[in-house]
Amino acid sequence: MAMLPIPFFYYFNIPVFQWLNGHHSNWLDALIGIVSGLGDGLVIALLLGLVAFYHWRAGLAGLAAFILSGLLAQLLKRAFDMPRPPAVLEHVHILGAALHSHSFPSGHATSCGVMVAGAFLLWSCRQWQAWVVAVLFTLAALGRIYGGVHFPLDVWVGLWLGAGSMWWCWQRSRRWPLQRWSAWPWMPRLLGLIVLIESAVLGLGYHIQPQTAQPLCWLLPPLALLLLWRYWQATLIRPALS
Repeated sequence: MAMLPIPFFYYFNIPVFQWLNGHHSNWLDALIGIVSGLGDGLVIALLLGLVAFYHWRAGLAGLAAFILSGLLAQLLKRAFDMPRPPAVLEHVHILGAALHSHSFPSGHATSCGVMVAGAFLLWSCRQWQAWVVAVLFTLAALGRIYGGVHFPLDVWVGLWLGAGSMWWCWQRSRRWPLQRWSAWPWMPRLLGLIVLIESAVLGLGYHIQPQTAQPLCWLLPPLALLLLWRYWQATLIRPALS
């Protein structure tokens, strides 16, 4: 098991973790428990699929960055095999199940980093929408510290890994034949099928991480289906009837 330098681990990572994890209450458990669930992999994939319907380039670049950063995060997890807070500390406040291994970096934070960078690429720094999305997914990443699952360094590196992957995929997407792909008649149907499958999996017994975010499994699938229907109605049904 690879370890970070001892002074850094004990004089930065642990004190910051203990401060964020130690300030908890019932209402924070409920709020952060749900917000933290936005970083779940299936939730991120569903959201990026919906983004692709309304902004083709951002959605595809986001999905590519989600896959790329996820693979990189898993490689780093197995290369370092860092212990999670419950494995090295006592009296850890935990939301959901206690985990003990593969802490570095945080996979949830990596996915959230994709969304944070994507917000500022889709909108500008002067638009409030970018800041709302960025703050929301940053809080979702920090919720992994509050929930006793990751140390601050895990989250920090994960955010930058996801953001860097999103920026790289966004730059690479300039060379993708996006217009040709979007002109393919079956592309909206294929993307819609993927969103339908993700919504069904999420809504039919999916165990989200953390477990305290389970209400998202009840809220997101109907919302995704509503947005999908509105897109379908505006772009396919109405033009065919006119």
